Amino acid sequence: MKKGIRLTISLQIEGEAEPTLDWAKLTMQAARDILAAGQAAHPELTVTIRKVVEDTNYDDDEEDGRLK
Repeated sequence: MKKGIRLTISLQIEGEAEPTLDWAKLTMQAARDILAAGQAAHPELTVTIRKVVEDTNYDDDEEDGRLK
């Protein structure tokens, strides 16, 4: 039986970069690469990355941008 599920994943990505670097572009590609690499651990599953966007609406309950 074929099954499917849509998951919402929140990532906090931090690092050092030059001020002129397009940080959003770099980190969105990094997130795609991380998910693709992890997919190799489960070749029996098909993972489709539908959307990677910057979250500019942090939840006030988050401390220092990190999920509790």
